[in-house]
Amino acid sequence: MITKPIIPLVVIIPLMAIPLILFAVCVIRKKISAFSKVMKIARIVAILTLLFIINMRPRTKKYNTDVELKNIDVLFVVDTTMSMWANDYNNEPRMTAAVNDCAYIMGELAGSNFSLIRFDNRSQILAPFTQDSKNVTDAFATITRPSSIYAKGTSFNVAYKEMEEMLISSSKKEGRLTIVFFISDGEKTSNEEVVSFAGLEQYVDGGAVLGYGTEKGGKMYDDDTHRFIQDSTTGQDAVSKYDEANLKKLSEELNIDYIHMEKPENVSYLIDAIKSGSTKHIENSDNISYEDQYFIYVYPLIALLVLELVLIIRRGRI
Repeated sequence: MITKPIIPLVVIIPLMAIPLILFAVCVIRKKISAFSKVMKIARIVAILTLLFIINMRPRTKKYNTDVELKNIDVLFVVDTTMSMWANDYNNEPRMTAAVNDCAYIMGELAGSNFSLIRFDNRSQILAPFTQDSKNVTDAFATITRPSSIYAKGTSFNVAYKEMEEMLISSSKKEGRLTIVFFISDGEKTSNEEVVSFAGLEQYVDGGAVLGYGTEKGGKMYDDDTHRFIQDSTTGQDAVSKYDEANLKKLSEELNIDYIHMEKPENVSYLIDAIKSGSTKHIENSDNISYEDQYFIYVYPLIALLVLELVLIIRRGRI
């Protein structure tokens, strides 16, 4: 057993000894029986002794403890093209749901390292891997609806280089579990042939492609014209529909799950699996933890204080 005093001994000993001596002198001078004098002093000595022990904060060593290690890099890759603002997620933009779902994932995997990549016409690392979740949350807040003036055809290809950079960075860290959440509606409007992401699979330990959108599709509001985006071929409001085939193909190349997101809880099973896979227990380790034992002495101290209070009330004096 070891001790870790709350108040230094050079302070606590005089604080207790002086009042005890004065109290004892007062009791001895009282015209009461010797037995009463002894009992009065004994009760106060017992109270002060318990206070002294509690102040010493006794602690016991605990050997062979289980050590839990959690070492996860979580990479969010978010499609921020115009179609992600289609209003077919409970009449809300897909992006609103995606950002909320990412916040849910970050909350469930709190303590992990997070990184954020966004892509539309170009790809950008908004946040490198960091344990500062607020920094990543702030990065998500910078994602805004793109301008229809500059919007071009969409393709996953844009995100490849930055993804590769962040995944290789994570793979260089020993004992790191690298998780990817690729967030998109899968819609491809570019004539460019989609590159295979299979080359990145070696750096990915888990995660999912999270698909947003519906087969019916949704309209996209244009902040520049203050109306819905028009389909140039029909002159009607354009409708964006999610492409599940593209999303599933990407998930197969990365060897991760595909989840069609309709509510945050859709990803709960995967988060549970990630938590389980990232926890390592070391049995019979040389690590030592310390457990406080002072609380054991609190109960008899309370009992003695209550007893003393009752006696004072009955006598009407000390």
